[in-house]
Amino acid sequence: MIFTNKSDISIELAVWLLHDEYDYINEENYISATGLLKPIRHIVLPGRIPLDKRIVPDVEDYIAMAMGTALHAGIEKAWRDGNHKLALAKLGYPPSLIDRVLVNPTPEELAATKDPITVYLEQRAFREIDGYKVGGKFDMVCEGRVTDFKSTSVWTWVYGGREEEHKLQGSIYRWLNPEKITEDYIRINYIFTDWSKADANQKENYPPRRVMPKDIPLMSLEETEDWIRNKLSQVTKYMGVPEKDLPRCTPEELWMTNPKYKYYSDPEKASIPGSRSTKNFDSLLEANKFKMEKGKGTVITVPGVPKRCNYCAAFPICTQKDEYFP
Repeated sequence: MIFTNKSDISIELAVWLLHDEYDYINEENYISATGLLKPIRHIVLPGRIPLDKRIVPDVEDYIAMAMGTALHAGIEKAWRDGNHKLALAKLGYPPSLIDRVLVNPTPEELAATKDPITVYLEQRAFREIDGYKVGGKFDMVCEGRVTDFKSTSVWTWVYGGREEEHKLQGSIYRWLNPEKITEDYIRINYIFTDWSKADANQKENYPPRRVMPKDIPLMSLEETEDWIRNKLSQVTKYMGVPEKDLPRCTPEELWMTNPKYKYYSDPEKASIPGSRSTKNFDSLLEANKFKMEKGKGTVITVPGVPKRCNYCAAFPICTQKDEYFP
């Protein structure tokens, strides 16, 4: 595959951005845990895109992915090859406890250690169900708790919206690894890329620290398997259905942002592209109330944006996205 480099990113960084060591699985009827979480359109449409309509990827589009991969690789390296021992000692843990910490242990190591503290990193597991092979690779399982690391904007914390997806992802990992994952919640460790100490001191619901954990309850194993069977049945049902008859992506699946309501004291400025509003509101009621108090002006509604569309491989042939990107 040939990539464009429209932003003229230097060769030093371009090579890093396109470096890929991920262990992809190319098997018929294989679907990953993260793949199952995608909307039906996102799953069944990409394979139908003609070669002449496929989007040519650009190097710049891989910046976020490369940074996330580097973060995960750094965390994994810190725990491998005994590297974790010095860090744990610096944190004040005694040698007697540190010696019990086993990273990706073998059955023999588990049997030889009294009260082992297990840490599993980047382990991939598979299960076959209803004619499909479902697989997934978790970030970490520490003492039976599945953990995921997310480098993201602070607004993921402020506005939420992804917790249901994280719950499903963690539940599928537990369904794949019930012998390793014994806790009934997933811990998401958020590492914020745009955190501000000043905003943390002033803004409500803003994350108080640059790194924050959030524990999300998982579904039971029975509920998880029912959900997986239902999703796989939908994939089978819609695999050959015409695009116009496929289920629409929901606002939650689209990662739709909330609409904004912009108040302009001078109505003429509202029609000028790039003109700055006098005040912005999250509620139309509040915006109209403010306008009435001022006795002048106008309120313009800015629709929400379906952020997921920008990451969807079905973008070139999906007609639902045309409603948002005319």
